[in-house]
Amino acid sequence: MTGETDLGDSNDTTALKHYPSLPLEEDVLHCLVEDAVDWAQAHGMVMRTPEHKDRSDICQIAPFTLLPSLFPRQMFDLAVKIQKVTNLLYHRIAFDHDFLVMSLEAVARTDDFTRNLMKIYDAVYKDGLKQPKALLLQRADYMCDDKGKMGYGLRQVEVNNIAASMGSLTERVTILHGRVLSDLGVPMDVIKSSIVPNRPIDTIAKGLSDAWTDFNDTKAAILFIVEEENQNEIDQRHVEYRIDEFTKRRAKCIRMTLTACAKRLSLKGDNRSLFVDNTQRIGIVYFRAGYVPANYFTELEWDARRTIELSDAIKSPWIGLQLANTKKIQQVLSNPHVVEKYLPDFPEESKLMRGTFAGLWGLESDDQSTETVVRDAVANPSNYVLKPQLEGGWGNYYGEDLAEKLRTMTLDERAAYILMEKIHPMVTKNYLIRPFQNVQLSETVGELGIYGCLYGKGSFSGKFEVVFNECSGHIIRSKGKDVDKGGVAVGAAFIDSPFLF
Repeated sequence: MTGETDLGDSNDTTALKHYPSLPLEEDVLHCLVEDAVDWAQAHGMVMRTPEHKDRSDICQIAPFTLLPSLFPRQMFDLAVKIQKVTNLLYHRIAFDHDFLVMSLEAVARTDDFTRNLMKIYDAVYKDGLKQPKALLLQRADYMCDDKGKMGYGLRQVEVNNIAASMGSLTERVTILHGRVLSDLGVPMDVIKSSIVPNRPIDTIAKGLSDAWTDFNDTKAAILFIVEEENQNEIDQRHVEYRIDEFTKRRAKCIRMTLTACAKRLSLKGDNRSLFVDNTQRIGIVYFRAGYVPANYFTELEWDARRTIELSDAIKSPWIGLQLANTKKIQQVLSNPHVVEKYLPDFPEESKLMRGTFAGLWGLESDDQSTETVVRDAVANPSNYVLKPQLEGGWGNYYGEDLAEKLRTMTLDERAAYILMEKIHPMVTKNYLIRPFQNVQLSETVGELGIYGCLYGKGSFSGKFEVVFNECSGHIIRSKGKDVDKGGVAVGAAFIDSPFLF
């Protein structure tokens, strides 16, 4: 179940030689931090505050690192190289009804959220696709596995096919990091070589804009599905404003919660066009919410999702892609020959992708091999992560919490989780900057995200057409090396960029 992608130790010593020596002198550090914080505020590298998630007139800087973090160039290049086939893999899986139903059957017995998604997927399957076109906006996340004298390896953490976020923040921190390095005297040719141009919002917004153009109704709007309150709203707005640029404001963007959708959305005509208030047609539905149970307060929100999925609007993601995005499917893909079945035309990239997989185990069986890994996880919980079928690390278990969860779950309850080998990432040092706290030089670990976009047609019969398949944009989210849980919004993770060596 495990694979190795050994990237060796062929790193750029020239780049390393010019990376700033830490710690910095106090007066230099003070000036750099003051300038960086002002630059972040002036350029919109901000979030709403935890106390006022419902308003944007009170914002604060997003947590970020003062410097870009060291990252092996070969590993970064590998993540980029396999991104387009990762896009294609999930696009194809999403239309394989039998595979998804069979793979998620045991999960759905005890996981209400997955079961409700599957009910809608079945309804679309039985009804027939009113819209065969689909837009995939993806971020694949990896860590740098430090193997000591053996060099480095790339390990996939997860693949996000719904609400892949932070693009506007990482665009800005990449520019900021180039500025900081310049102020520290790093030669411009080294900066240009080690800091990769980064425009993930272009990737997302152009995908949405091109899909809107292809929908071929200039009066149709793009519907953003959002939460009632979101601390990261500014990041979402940057997508909207970039769509304005690409379409010269011809594409109208509307923001609604699923609760509002339940009251205001309806279907019209034999082609099931989606309308707001019976007047405004919707061409594209872009989900920045809908990936956690908390977004579905009642059956009304599920009814709204069903209405959207049965319509002729182009979805990002459509319900099949969201099911393909579950942790259970990630685990099933690690089984022999599964990736290769869906990517027979890309044998080299399939092998490289498989080499990034960490150990992954399903827990629905009580056979000897499953019980052996469960016993080992209970005895050695620091070697594993227990993951539910949720996005973005929601509900993960670590350490003694993991062991206790495994001890107390029934077999049916266990089926809703997967076990993942815990990655031992490369440790670097960086200054961590967040609101209202002193700047700290800390040992950190980073998670690299690569953004991708695919637009095309699919069918339940296995016929596909790809209009475009792109890879552009990246992010590193760094944490203290001993921090397991928490994201950028709560200040546990920091927006970062790679310094390639």
